[in-house]
Amino acid sequence: MTVSRIVNNKGSISEETRKKVLESIKELDYKPNILARSLVMKESRFITIVLPDIANPFFSEMVKEAEDIARRNKYIILLGDTEGRKEIEKEYSEAAINRMSDGIILVAPRMDDESIIKINDKIPMVLVDRPIECKDIAQINIDNFTGAVLAMEHLIGLDHKQIGFLSGSRDISASLEREEGYVKTLKKYDMTSRNKLIIEGDWSLKSGRDAFDIFFSSQPVPTAIFASNDLMALGLIQRAQEMNIKIPEDLSIIGFDDISMAALVNPPLTTIRQPRLKMGKIAIELLINKLQKKSDIKNNILLKNELIIRNSTGKIA
Repeated sequence: MTVSRIVNNKGSISEETRKKVLESIKELDYKPNILARSLVMKESRFITIVLPDIANPFFSEMVKEAEDIARRNKYIILLGDTEGRKEIEKEYSEAAINRMSDGIILVAPRMDDESIIKINDKIPMVLVDRPIECKDIAQINIDNFTGAVLAMEHLIGLDHKQIGFLSGSRDISASLEREEGYVKTLKKYDMTSRNKLIIEGDWSLKSGRDAFDIFFSSQPVPTAIFASNDLMALGLIQRAQEMNIKIPEDLSIIGFDDISMAALVNPPLTTIRQPRLKMGKIAIELLINKLQKKSDIKNNILLKNELIIRNSTGKIA
């Protein structure tokens, strides 16, 4: 009992006793049993973050900010990469619920609303980039629709008439919201009937490369392409350069996310910047506040994005 009180910094212990115990702990290289401790203390100090694709720099950069804050608050982050599969999302969620974690952050999950609500009923949770009609769930979302409108207004302002759209997987709400922004902006400028060029990708660089060949094997050939994320936009640029199509003289390309690589490619990518670091920061702070039962918890936060103009877009030569 005395050792337990000293390890957990609880109770009144004399300084002499504390010193002897700490010296023995160091000498024996004693490590507390985390599972046993979690059962007694009813907390594990672990937080699970479930992501669709850790290889995507957008998500890895978001997690880095969250991990730094968690560490300062003496929490350890457990990462779950679902590879975009619902069944793996549920497996990680169940593992977190079964006392492996104190709380969970779900990022862009594909599972249905009912499943998400059930998880929230069982464990403190924050939902990121997946709007849901439930006032009891803490949420952080991006205005994907407005971001898509910004991208389209930029291309139309450069006099592009044939604008292709490379969507992400359509089982992700962000993809549908960006597509809606694309379609409604075309309609606003009375361009819908002659310019609805939509191809579905899967968020990967390869799907950007594959989509390029589809765009350029059909009519009308686009003079600009709006990709739903930066990785697909980079794939488009790669393939265009292989086909000796000049960017932006022959084809303008705009992405979405502003991952670190976007500014490093040639030409640097015009894109819609998502505040990914802020998303990670707010998500972990919201969850820690819930775990510590603080009263300043906001249930639904909508973050803004912005247009970042670089050299991959321009007027047609």
